Amino acid sequence: MPILDKGVWRTDINQLDEIDHFPTQIVPEKDRYHFYYSYGCPFAHRANLVLHYLGLNHVISSSGLAPEMLENGWTFNEVFKDDLFDSRHLYEIYTRAKADYSGRASLPVLWDKKVNTIASHNSAELAFHLATQWQDFAQHSAELVSPELHDDILAMNEWLNSQITMKVYQVGLANSQVKYEHQLAKLFQNLTALDERLSENRYLFGNQITLSDFFLFPTLIRFEAVYADLYKTNLKPLSAFENLYRYMVELYQHPRIQATVDVPHTKRFYYYSQPALNPTRLVPVGPQLAWLDNSKGE
Repeated sequence: MPILDKGVWRTDINQLDEIDHFPTQIVPEKDRYHFYYSYGCPFAHRANLVLHYLGLNHVISSSGLAPEMLENGWTFNEVFKDDLFDSRHLYEIYTRAKADYSGRASLPVLWDKKVNTIASHNSAELAFHLATQWQDFAQHSAELVSPELHDDILAMNEWLNSQITMKVYQVGLANSQVKYEHQLAKLFQNLTALDERLSENRYLFGNQITLSDFFLFPTLIRFEAVYADLYKTNLKPLSAFENLYRYMVELYQHPRIQATVDVPHTKRFYYYSQPALNPTRLVPVGPQLAWLDNSKGE
């Protein structure tokens, strides 16, 4: 994957010895921040879920990226425009914040319009901050991280990131049959554990949606649509996990959660962004998704 090297977009390398980071520095303030995301990116999806679920869109503006990630990385087009700077590519946002930036131009990005820099590009930190520090601005109040569950939620989020979200990529990008089968077995063991947990709970922590649900949902919603085929996570269909499947469908029925999902966009992103796995960049028409068809008109 291309990378910025001291402010220069490099397509001939994919790793640097040293990379820059923008520390998460956010002061809750109306109209101060601009949120960059893509419907395709599961990491940006976390923060986008919090943004929509709490109803923070009226105080934080946003721009979505086009689904096609090609040689210039995340890109804007005539439909998905940068409403702040009219940039053509996401990496321009990074070099605007630091002209000699070295590292990946990744999503999500929260831009601080007052200081003219990136306030956060860490998906976990950003989602947590929005969930805990912006309640005064929320149009739909919800305690996504309660004090009594704070540590448990953070621990669960870390586990979900490493054992579900990233595990899918370890399966799909494995470079040997042995590694593929090993990671696949681990992934499905973890899905089984979640299915058992949800046999006794409506959500991950009882009957109330928490931030952890917004760390799991992005992977589940992509599982049948993309991962089963492109990343070969097809040992079992997601529907084989009765409780996990019920949980995903129920969350998807929520209007503000559903507003963060665009399956055609997501499929196009994945099948365009992985030339090693899909060199033709053909996007499959299927699969037909019962949960998606059943939601129409509701």
